[in-house]
Amino acid sequence: MAIETSDMNLLLDLRQEYPEGKRCAILGDVRFHCFPEPISDDYIDSFKLEVLGNLPMLNFISMMDFDTVDTFDVNGNPTHKLNLNEPLPEEFHSKYDWVIDSGTLYCCFNTAMVWKNILLLLKESGTAFHTGGLSGFYGRGFYSLSPALFRDFYKVNNFEVLRMGTKTRQVNEWHDFNPNDTYLKSYFDTMEFQDKSGAFIDFIPNDCMIYCFAKREKSVEFTEPIPQHFIDTKGA
Repeated sequence: MAIETSDMNLLLDLRQEYPEGKRCAILGDVRFHCFPEPISDDYIDSFKLEVLGNLPMLNFISMMDFDTVDTFDVNGNPTHKLNLNEPLPEEFHSKYDWVIDSGTLYCCFNTAMVWKNILLLLKESGTAFHTGGLSGFYGRGFYSLSPALFRDFYKVNNFEVLRMGTKTRQVNEWHDFNPNDTYLKSYFDTMEFQDKSGAFIDFIPNDCMIYCFAKREKSVEFTEPIPQHFIDTKGA
Protein backbone atom coordinates (compact mmCIF):
# COMPACT_ATOMS: atom_id res chain seq x y z
CA MET A 1 0.00 0.00 0.00
CA ALA A 2 1.64 3.21 -1.13
CA ILE A 3 1.12 6.84 -2.08
CA GLU A 4 3.17 7.73 -5.14
CA THR A 5 3.94 11.16 -6.60
CA SER A 6 0.96 11.07 -8.99
CA ASP A 7 -1.31 10.05 -6.10
CA MET A 8 -0.02 12.88 -3.92
CA ASN A 9 -0.53 15.45 -6.67
CA LEU A 10 -4.10 14.22 -7.10
CA LEU A 11 -4.79 14.25 -3.35
CA LEU A 12 -3.48 17.81 -3.03
CA ASP A 13 -5.75 18.87 -5.86
CA LEU A 14 -8.76 17.23 -4.21
CA ARG A 15 -7.86 18.62 -0.80
CA GLN A 16 -7.69 22.14 -2.19
CA GLU A 17 -11.16 21.72 -3.64
CA TYR A 18 -12.58 19.98 -0.56
CA PRO A 19 -10.70 21.40 2.46
CA GLU A 20 -13.29 20.52 5.11
CA GLY A 21 -12.27 18.33 8.04
CA LYS A 22 -9.00 17.68 9.83
CA ARG A 23 -9.07 13.96 10.66
CA CYS A 24 -7.97 11.29 8.18
CA ALA A 25 -7.85 7.49 8.28
CA ILE A 26 -5.64 5.58 5.84
CA LEU A 27 -6.34 1.92 5.11
CA GLY A 28 -3.01 0.16 4.93
CA ASP A 29 0.38 0.61 6.59
CA VAL A 30 1.07 3.17 3.91
CA ARG A 31 4.47 3.83 2.30
CA PHE A 32 5.16 7.25 0.83
CA HIS A 33 7.02 7.34 -2.49
CA CYS A 34 6.19 10.98 -3.14
CA PHE A 35 8.68 13.09 -1.20
CA PRO A 36 12.11 14.16 -2.49
CA GLU A 37 15.23 12.53 -1.13
CA PRO A 38 17.46 13.28 0.58
CA ILE A 39 15.54 15.33 3.14
CA SER A 40 17.25 18.66 3.69
CA ASP A 41 19.17 19.44 6.87
CA ASP A 42 16.96 22.48 7.41
CA TYR A 43 13.88 20.28 7.33
CA ILE A 44 15.41 17.74 9.74
CA ASP A 45 16.42 20.52 12.13
CA SER A 46 12.82 21.65 12.35
CA PHE A 47 11.77 18.45 14.16
CA LYS A 48 12.84 16.75 17.36
CA LEU A 49 14.95 13.63 16.96
CA GLU A 50 12.28 11.32 18.36
CA VAL A 51 9.93 11.96 15.41
CA LEU A 52 12.44 11.63 12.58
CA GLY A 53 11.19 8.16 11.76
CA ASN A 54 7.82 9.66 10.85
CA LEU A 55 9.07 12.40 8.53
CA PRO A 56 7.12 11.16 5.46
CA MET A 57 3.90 11.09 7.50
CA LEU A 58 4.63 14.53 8.92
CA ASN A 59 5.15 15.76 5.38
CA PHE A 60 1.83 14.26 4.36
CA ILE A 61 -0.07 15.70 7.34
CA SER A 62 1.37 19.16 6.73
CA MET A 63 0.77 19.19 2.97
CA MET A 64 -2.79 17.89 3.30
CA ASP A 65 -3.59 20.24 6.22
CA PHE A 66 -4.77 17.46 8.53
CA ASP A 67 -4.46 17.50 12.31
CA THR A 68 -4.64 13.71 12.68
CA VAL A 69 -3.82 10.80 10.37
CA ASP A 70 -4.31 7.23 11.64
CA THR A 71 -3.41 4.10 9.69
CA PHE A 72 -5.22 0.73 9.87
CA ASP A 73 -3.76 -2.61 8.82
CA VAL A 74 -3.33 -6.21 9.97
CA ASN A 75 0.33 -6.20 8.85
CA GLY A 76 3.30 -3.87 9.34
CA ASN A 77 3.35 -1.09 11.90
CA PRO A 78 0.10 0.88 11.53
CA THR A 79 -1.38 3.20 14.13
CA HIS A 80 -4.12 0.63 14.77
CA LYS A 81 -3.35 -3.02 14.08
CA LEU A 82 -6.64 -4.67 13.16
CA ASN A 83 -8.14 -6.86 10.46
CA LEU A 84 -10.34 -4.81 8.12
CA ASN A 85 -12.05 -8.04 6.99
CA GLU A 86 -13.75 -8.04 10.42
CA PRO A 87 -16.27 -5.58 11.91
CA LEU A 88 -14.71 -2.29 12.98
CA PRO A 89 -14.57 -1.69 16.76
CA GLU A 90 -17.12 0.92 17.82
CA GLU A 91 -14.44 3.24 19.18
CA PHE A 92 -13.52 4.16 15.59
CA HIS A 93 -17.04 4.89 14.35
CA SER A 94 -17.71 8.35 12.86
CA LYS A 95 -14.27 9.70 13.77
CA TYR A 96 -12.80 10.72 10.40
CA ASP A 97 -13.52 13.35 7.76
CA TRP A 98 -11.49 11.56 5.10
CA VAL A 99 -10.80 7.86 4.53
CA ILE A 100 -7.97 7.08 2.09
CA ASP A 101 -7.81 3.54 0.76
CA SER A 102 -4.23 3.41 -0.49
CA GLY A 103 -4.61 0.19 -2.48
CA THR A 104 -6.01 -1.93 0.36
CA LEU A 105 -9.59 -2.80 -0.65
CA TYR A 106 -8.63 -5.00 -3.60
CA CYS A 107 -6.15 -6.89 -1.41
CA CYS A 108 -8.81 -7.85 1.18
CA PHE A 109 -10.90 -11.00 0.77
CA ASN A 110 -14.06 -9.61 2.40
CA THR A 111 -14.47 -6.44 0.38
CA ALA A 112 -18.07 -5.88 1.54
CA MET A 113 -16.92 -5.75 5.17
CA VAL A 114 -14.06 -3.40 4.31
CA TRP A 115 -16.55 -1.08 2.62
CA LYS A 116 -18.84 -1.25 5.66
CA ASN A 117 -15.87 -0.28 7.79
CA ILE A 118 -15.04 2.66 5.52
CA LEU A 119 -18.57 4.01 5.92
CA LEU A 120 -18.38 3.49 9.69
CA LEU A 121 -15.07 5.34 9.93
CA LEU A 122 -16.50 8.38 8.17
CA LYS A 123 -18.36 11.24 9.75
CA GLU A 124 -21.76 12.21 8.33
CA SER A 125 -20.45 14.24 5.39
CA GLY A 126 -17.08 12.52 5.00
CA THR A 127 -15.15 11.79 1.84
CA ALA A 128 -13.62 8.54 0.60
CA PHE A 129 -10.64 8.20 -1.74
CA HIS A 130 -9.60 4.88 -3.29
CA THR A 131 -6.76 3.65 -5.41
CA GLY A 132 -6.81 0.03 -6.51
CA GLY A 133 -6.21 -2.48 -9.25
CA LEU A 134 -8.28 -2.11 -12.42
CA SER A 135 -6.38 -4.87 -14.26
CA GLY A 136 -3.37 -7.05 -13.54
CA PHE A 137 -1.39 -7.01 -10.28
CA TYR A 138 -1.31 -10.79 -10.40
CA GLY A 139 0.13 -12.31 -7.26
CA ARG A 140 -0.58 -9.17 -5.24
CA GLY A 141 -4.26 -8.26 -5.02
CA PHE A 142 -7.32 -10.53 -5.01
CA TYR A 143 -9.65 -8.51 -7.23
CA SER A 144 -9.88 -6.13 -10.17
CA LEU A 145 -12.17 -3.20 -9.38
CA SER A 146 -14.57 -2.03 -12.10
CA PRO A 147 -15.63 1.62 -12.49
CA ALA A 148 -19.22 0.36 -12.25
CA LEU A 149 -18.48 -1.10 -8.81
CA PHE A 150 -17.52 2.30 -7.38
CA ARG A 151 -20.35 4.14 -9.14
CA ASP A 152 -23.07 1.67 -8.16
CA PHE A 153 -21.87 1.13 -4.59
CA TYR A 154 -21.62 4.79 -3.74
CA LYS A 155 -24.89 5.68 -5.48
CA VAL A 156 -26.98 3.30 -3.34
CA ASN A 157 -25.13 4.38 -0.19
CA ASN A 158 -25.96 8.06 -0.74
CA PHE A 159 -22.59 9.35 -1.89
CA GLU A 160 -21.83 11.55 -4.86
CA VAL A 161 -18.97 10.18 -6.93
CA LEU A 162 -17.09 13.36 -7.72
CA ARG A 163 -14.14 12.05 -9.75
CA MET A 164 -12.72 8.84 -11.17
CA GLY A 165 -9.66 8.11 -13.24
CA THR A 166 -7.09 5.55 -14.30
CA LYS A 167 -3.34 5.36 -14.77
CA THR A 168 -1.17 2.87 -16.62
CA ARG A 169 2.51 2.04 -16.41
CA GLN A 170 2.93 3.57 -19.86
CA VAL A 171 1.55 6.92 -18.64
CA ASN A 172 2.14 7.09 -14.91
CA GLU A 173 -0.26 9.99 -14.35
CA TRP A 174 -3.93 9.92 -13.47
CA HIS A 175 -6.31 10.36 -16.40
CA ASP A 176 -9.87 11.36 -15.40
CA PHE A 177 -13.05 10.09 -16.99
CA ASN A 178 -16.75 10.72 -16.34
CA PRO A 179 -17.83 8.54 -13.38
CA ASN A 180 -20.95 7.53 -15.34
CA ASP A 181 -18.82 6.14 -18.17
CA THR A 182 -18.25 2.57 -17.00
CA TYR A 183 -17.92 0.66 -20.32
CA LEU A 184 -14.46 0.34 -21.83
CA LYS A 185 -14.25 2.24 -25.11
CA SER A 186 -10.61 1.93 -26.15
CA TYR A 187 -7.05 1.59 -24.95
CA PHE A 188 -3.89 3.11 -26.31
CA ASP A 189 -1.77 4.81 -23.65
CA THR A 190 -4.78 5.44 -21.40
CA MET A 191 -8.02 3.61 -20.69
CA GLU A 192 -11.01 5.40 -22.26
CA PHE A 193 -14.59 4.73 -21.08
CA GLN A 194 -18.08 5.47 -22.41
CA ASP A 195 -21.66 5.35 -21.10
CA LYS A 196 -22.90 2.51 -23.35
CA SER A 197 -21.61 -0.94 -24.17
CA GLY A 198 -19.51 -0.92 -27.33
CA ALA A 199 -17.13 -3.02 -29.38
CA PHE A 200 -15.11 -5.79 -27.74
CA ILE A 201 -11.63 -4.64 -26.70
CA ASP A 202 -9.20 -7.54 -27.08
CA PHE A 203 -6.28 -5.97 -25.20
CA ILE A 204 -5.99 -4.13 -21.92
CA PRO A 205 -2.82 -3.10 -20.05
CA ASN A 206 -1.31 -5.05 -17.19
CA ASP A 207 -1.09 -3.34 -13.78
CA CYS A 208 -3.51 -0.52 -14.55
CA MET A 209 -4.97 1.35 -11.56
CA ILE A 210 -8.25 3.12 -10.88
CA TYR A 211 -9.05 5.89 -8.43
CA CYS A 212 -12.38 7.07 -7.06
CA PHE A 213 -13.25 10.09 -4.93
CA ALA A 214 -16.73 10.26 -3.37
CA LYS A 215 -18.47 12.44 -0.80
CA ARG A 216 -21.33 11.33 1.43
CA GLU A 217 -24.50 13.40 1.33
CA LYS A 218 -26.19 11.74 4.33
CA SER A 219 -25.73 8.49 6.24
CA VAL A 220 -28.04 5.65 5.24
CA GLU A 221 -28.15 1.97 6.12
CA PHE A 222 -25.39 0.03 4.35
CA THR A 223 -26.72 -1.25 1.02
CA GLU A 224 -25.20 -3.80 -1.34
CA PRO A 225 -25.56 -2.66 -4.97
CA ILE A 226 -26.95 -4.52 -7.96
CA PRO A 227 -25.06 -3.76 -11.19
CA GLN A 228 -26.84 -0.88 -12.92
CA HIS A 229 -26.19 -2.55 -16.28
CA PHE A 230 -28.56 -5.41 -15.41
CA ILE A 231 -31.18 -3.06 -14.00
CA ASP A 232 -31.12 -1.07 -17.25
CA THR A 233 -31.24 -4.17 -19.47
CA LYS A 234 -33.71 -6.08 -17.26
CA GLY A 235 -31.15 -8.80 -16.64
CA ALA A 236 -29.83 -9.18 -20.18
